[in-house]
Amino acid sequence: MTSLIDIDGDDASKYRLIGDRVLSYRFAVPHDERLYLGDVLKITDGVKGLTFFAKVSDLVHDCNFSDPKWDTRPHTEHFYGIGEDVFILVEATPLGYVGGDGVFRKPRTIPAKFSRVERPESRDFGFLQQVMGDIEVGVMKNGQGVFRDVRVALHAPVMRQHMGVFATTGMGKSNFMKVFCASCMRARRFGLLIVDPHGEYVAGGRSSSGEATRGLLHYQAGRDGLAVFSTRGDDFIRKYHLNRLYLDHDDFSAPDLLLLYEHSPPQREVVEMLADRPGSDLIEFFQTTDFATFDAGTYRGPHPGIARDLKNFSPSTLSVVQRRIAGMMNRNQRFFRKQGSSIPDILKDLHENRVVLIDIPGMSEQSELFVLSIITRRIMRSHQGEDLDGEREPKQVLITIEEAQRVLGSGPGSTRTFREAAMEGRKFGVGLCVVTQQPKNIDARVLAQINTFVVMGLSDRGDREIIASSAKQDLSRMDTEIQTLEAGEAVISTLKIPFPVSTRIHLYEDYIEELNRRPAARAIDEGLEKTF
Repeated sequence: MTSLIDIDGDDASKYRLIGDRVLSYRFAVPHDERLYLGDVLKITDGVKGLTFFAKVSDLVHDCNFSDPKWDTRPHTEHFYGIGEDVFILVEATPLGYVGGDGVFRKPRTIPAKFSRVERPESRDFGFLQQVMGDIEVGVMKNGQGVFRDVRVALHAPVMRQHMGVFATTGMGKSNFMKVFCASCMRARRFGLLIVDPHGEYVAGGRSSSGEATRGLLHYQAGRDGLAVFSTRGDDFIRKYHLNRLYLDHDDFSAPDLLLLYEHSPPQREVVEMLADRPGSDLIEFFQTTDFATFDAGTYRGPHPGIARDLKNFSPSTLSVVQRRIAGMMNRNQRFFRKQGSSIPDILKDLHENRVVLIDIPGMSEQSELFVLSIITRRIMRSHQGEDLDGEREPKQVLITIEEAQRVLGSGPGSTRTFREAAMEGRKFGVGLCVVTQQPKNIDARVLAQINTFVVMGLSDRGDREIIASSAKQDLSRMDTEIQTLEAGEAVISTLKIPFPVSTRIHLYEDYIEELNRRPAARAIDEGLEKTF
């Protein structure tokens, strides 16, 4: 253990705690001491018998000279030199303290003056290991290094209260999500839904730097915890024993169109009017009706109720809706059909606590949102029905929304399904994993519902400020650290872990190699071609 007291001086009070505030610590260390933003330090209070922990939030050169310009005058070194009177003043944010009972508490008291400051070891964080969850994502980061024995793991029951993953491009967001998926596959504590329009989660792909990456199928020991529904070719599906994705006409609901197109007020009114009509009826009605001659009073087709609903709308408005339904069907014809849906199987796998991957490579953004909207709505309706039964606790499901600002922004309410999940989902066991590069573009009311924040590198001050104002734990003092995070590093603020933990996220490829070596792993070639 390295002590930060001045071992060469006679004054034992130097380089110990000199701060005077309960929410901010200050202490001086030698001018050549190597400390970094984010370093966690241990403060031993021998007077009270308490051990405090604090995180370095700022480093400033300081001295004991009365001359305010001593370091800029000619021949400074000749007159002053660098000695005990020149030091680094450290500002640190209190994390909390541990008493004789070994229980960690929030920093509601202050260490005694001149308490000893030291670098902690992994064993000093035994209290933290006791409060970690079962969804492992990395190890505790300490300045430039890590405590490899201090694993950072989220709590499964907290996931229904929503999670946010915030990072700019290239900071390791995809790697984090794959590590998170692998841990969910291993723990099997809740269902996780993720839609992948890029095809990188199944068998791997390329990172933002162009390096080859591995997929969830490479985690052979956790294969029972994964279900994949794909739109790829038959050869690929047979090769990896995947399920084919299908949605049918009755999965469709008129408000799904609001995600796909901009609507005028009359067009939006048509969509809202038809919200409760079965999708198969709507599609048949709009496929078989000529709106150039449409008259609700003389309509003799199989859907008179729909015709009556639309009697007051102009033919041009109805023709636009008709074209949009036709476009939606044409765009999604690879997996959208009249009868036969994968959703019952998807719900079954989610409720058996699997990671359900919807693999739709090459599909458009509209198709991605179309699929995600339909499945999210069906999950919500299923869980609301369970809640009404009142017989048992509803199953827990976490729905991942990539580029979430598209559907959870602060604009007009065109995303009712996702907003409903954000505002009411936790009551029914449905959580959202909101993934975005632009947290300031997420509706503040949605951010206020999130209780787990995974904050990776964010260069934009506005993004960092909105995160700091929304997190349940105080992140404001960590602004500089967040700004300087490197790829693969994160600050994680979540319930049941007593303070925001700086984390080095596992590299996915290394992590699954470790998991595959653990006992009870399945045969290495099960479910995969041996060419991997």
